[in-house]
Order: sequence, then structure tokens, then C-alpha cells
Amino acid sequence: MNYTHKPVLLNEVLQILDAKPNQNFVDATLGGAGYTTALLERSAPQGKILAIDLDKAALENARKQLPQDRTILVHGNFREIAHHLTSHQFTDVAGIVADIGLSSFQLDESGRGISFQKHELLDMRFDVSSQDPDARFILNQHSTAELAKIFTDYGEEKYGHKIADYIVRHREEAPLKYTTDLNELIKAALPKPIKHRWTDSARRIYQALRIAVNHELMNLERFLPDAFNILAPQGKLIVVTFHSLEDRIVKNYFKSLATGCICPKEFPVCRCGRTPQAEILTKKALLATDEELSDNSRAKSAKLRAIQKI
Repeated sequence: MNYTHKPVLLNEVLQILDAKPNQNFVDATLGGAGYTTALLERSAPQGKILAIDLDKAALENARKQLPQDRTILVHGNFREIAHHLTSHQFTDVAGIVADIGLSSFQLDESGRGISFQKHELLDMRFDVSSQDPDARFILNQHSTAELAKIFTDYGEEKYGHKIADYIVRHREEAPLKYTTDLNELIKAALPKPIKHRWTDSARRIYQALRIAVNHELMNLERFLPDAFNILAPQGKLIVVTFHSLEDRIVKNYFKSLATGCICPKEFPVCRCGRTPQAEILTKKALLATDEELSDNSRAKSAKLRAIQKI
């Protein structure tokens, strides 16, 4: 299978990073290698890219098409970026980019049950070689309260508790194994007037399960400070997110880095000694242009935020 994925907001990423010859960059979520390929071209002849991905299929695909002398491919989680760079003695990082979304391969061809539109095993792990519980385990072993919290917190699903309760009551008859099993229970759990809109709830439930299986929000929260600390002075950090929970984490962290004195206004002189550590490069999140959306509809929910280290 070919690992396919169109890089989202590529022009904006390249414009912000403004790569110069011989600079080093990190692609924290390699995917289809779109960012890495473009950055390699612009950082030639000696600039190097360290690219990380949990998905071995992405790494195998990249290994076939990228120059080995200038690319370091790492199988691992982007949350461990500090460890990966130390292990490979990768320094002088001018920029880091992380696309916290799914690749077209993962949705369409991976066979991991990430999309509700296919009949596949409920796995959802980005790294299928890991020992972490998959979606089947969570759906068949977690309590009603635990499932409801996942559906509500990560999927913002209005009927999260009702769907969780329905799953727990019916899984003893037949444990959930395939996406179609979950789809039927979601449909059946919803109130009659909105059953015809079951795909809206399914999209949110699948998102929530995927986030829970892969610990996505925790990974992002751990990644951000380590990535920022790794940057060389004047280095830039770009994060592309695809739903509000991720974007809120990035926005708040970037804001904290750009905040100076936090003393009460009545203090005549600053006592905290806090100074800004970064400059926000995107006052508002950047969105895909109409031109990009006409070519790649999956960029619709993408939001790009960027900062530069002071």
C-alpha cells in the first residue's frame, strides 16, 4: 500500500519557517513526508531533517524517497522529541513543525478502524506494535462512566452518556469487534428524531476513542514545552491542529510563552521578573485558503499557530 497524505497549509509552513541553506529542522509528525521533502529542498546542500512518526508505514514510505545522508527517520512518539534529538545528537534546530492530524493513509488504507465509514477491526492505534489498549479493549472493558467521560470530554458528544450506557448494556450479548458493530450501537442509542444524523455522533465518538487510545492530548501537552526548549535562539515552532481541544492547548501555551510581567496592576514596579520567552507569529490561527480546500477538503478544520523563540 502507498502511504498517501497531502501536507496541510504547506505554503504557510514554508513561509513562516523561511528555511535557509544548511539549517536543521524537525518534522515531529512525518506522515506523508510533505513538510520534510519541502524543507530538505530549501535547506540544501547540508541542512538536515529529523523526522518522527509512530506509524512504521510512514517511515518505510519516507525511507524509499528521501536522501538518507540528510534525513534522520525516527520511530517513536513526538512527545519524546527531547529524547529523540539527544539520542541522535541533533542540534541547532532552526524550526519544528508538527501536524497533529491524521494522514489519508490512516483514514483510508490502514485497516485500523479509525474511520466509521469502513468495515474494519476496532484498533485505532497509530503504532500497532505497541502494547497499549486498543479501541476494542476500551469499548468492551471500560465502565459506563469511563466511556461517557471519553465521549463527552474528547468528542464533545451531547449524547455521550446515553451511547456509553447503551454500549455497556449490549456488549455482553456480543462484544464489539468491528466498526460496524459500534456504528449500529451508536444509531440505536440516539433519540428517534435524530437517528438519521447518526454519522455526526459517530464522527465525534470515533474522534474521542482515537484520542483516548493514542493519548493525543497528553502527548501534545508534553511535546510543546520540550519542543520549545529544543529550539535554537530565534527558532520557530509551528503546530497544526484539527479540533478545538488541541487548538486550545496550543493557543494557551503559546500565549503563556509570550506573556511578560504578571504582577498585579497596582504594583508600581515589577516584582515577578518575568519576561516574554517568545513572540507569537500568528495573531489568529491560519486557515486553509479556498484554493487549498478545493484540492484537499480534509484541510477544512486545520488551524496553524506559530511562535518564535526570543
